[in-house]
Amino acid sequence: MKQKSIKHRIINGGIIVLAALILMITVLPVITTANEPLIFVDFEDGTISGFDVRGTEAERERGTGVLTVSTDVARSGTHSLLITERQLAWNGIAFDLLPYIEPNVSYRFTFWVHAKTPDASEFILSTQIGQGPGASYLNLQSRNVNVTNGWVEMTESHTYTERDIDTGHITVYIENNTADAEFYIDDFTVAVRSGFSAWDPLTDPITANRRGTFEDVDFEFWSENPDQARMQLTGPGTFWCNWTDARNVLFRTGKKLGSVMAYEQYGDITIDYKASHSISSGNVSYLTAYGWTEDPLMEWYVIEKHGSYKPPGGGGTLHGTVGIDGGTYEVWTDMRIDKPSIQGEQTFLQIFSIRTEHRTEGIITMSDHFKAWEEFGLDVSGNLYEVSMCIEGFGSSGNGSISRHILTIGDEVYGGVAFDLTPDTDPEPGTTPAPDPTPAPAPDPEPGTTPVPTEDPDDTGFPVWGIILIIFGGIAAVGIAAYTIIKKKN
Repeated sequence: MKQKSIKHRIINGGIIVLAALILMITVLPVITTANEPLIFVDFEDGTISGFDVRGTEAERERGTGVLTVSTDVARSGTHSLLITERQLAWNGIAFDLLPYIEPNVSYRFTFWVHAKTPDASEFILSTQIGQGPGASYLNLQSRNVNVTNGWVEMTESHTYTERDIDTGHITVYIENNTADAEFYIDDFTVAVRSGFSAWDPLTDPITANRRGTFEDVDFEFWSENPDQARMQLTGPGTFWCNWTDARNVLFRTGKKLGSVMAYEQYGDITIDYKASHSISSGNVSYLTAYGWTEDPLMEWYVIEKHGSYKPPGGGGTLHGTVGIDGGTYEVWTDMRIDKPSIQGEQTFLQIFSIRTEHRTEGIITMSDHFKAWEEFGLDVSGNLYEVSMCIEGFGSSGNGSISRHILTIGDEVYGGVAFDLTPDTDPEPGTTPAPDPTPAPAPDPEPGTTPVPTEDPDDTGFPVWGIILIIFGGIAAVGIAAYTIIKKKN
């Protein structure tokens, strides 16, 4: 009997210890690092904390802006960062991300901004990848902010590729469309998105500005308001896309050639494509071959189909017509003054070959277009930066797809047909090219209003295992209480 009593005591003691441990676990706070920021800067140490003003070396000699830690206003604590004496709209406040980020991980950036002057202006959250002629500038979010709004949150997520990181330069920055605007920032954070898994190019739609490579074909989604558009890769060089009230958006796949040779040094360049293209509102959208040259900087289009608006609109110069690939193309040029480009805001020439009879399938012999432009006296001697197939929308809504894209550059062949959409099953014009797996995000609230609270997509909520432990902890607590009462009675 004594041995049995000892055994019972051991079991009862073990139960009590286990119950106590469970109870302790349930009352302890759940600690998770999933949402903890990788970087947090609140300027309370009185330094600019690694921030800098964007600008070229030549501009820095003239002055690009002055950063000062200020106590005028602060979102938290007593300090914020103020920029003054800006000269150009893109002289914004930048932070170097390169030492902190890894490829194929989604990071969420948050700036809190406070306008100082003028009373109202547009703030733009962007990221720069690379430097010099090959740099890219992706606008992630823009918001109109009044001084009376006080502190306004600017936040968006982005994933960088290995190629992006290999450029050796990645920054995230806030700029303002008014060149001499003065403004504050505070509580800057960079965090890994909760529950993030590696991006799957064939199942995850692109809803933020992004560029990368899939099956040896480069792709790029660029938009002035990315939350109004999306792109889904469907194969090597193929995709579907849609956009709603987009200010300017380009969906494209092809090859970024790096501006190392002129077009004639590559040999014959052709694009064999099949596409769909539909405009539901507005009239400015193109189905086009597309690219750039550098030195000199030039943007070019071979437009196969467009809306009722034909570029370059009321301006530009018509140089004549040329017969290529069984069709007639009008050749136009237009000069862009201080406009966005692959080199930031620049002045550059645009060249258009515009097919007079629209089509959505065929061969585009790019080499013949370059030769024709030369015969019209146009300078296409620059090094070829890119050759792509592109769908562009401007002040419009619509959808489209590229279901076959075979790009031949000399002896190299890139691309193919969509994995999940054969060339003869394109959607009818006016329909969505493919099911949209993610609903369009709600638009930003009007300045001065309070947004309706919504579920935070990055908030994973209280974990299920925590709830289970609470239940077992409660049971254990009841067991302990019952055991204590019984023991006292005995």
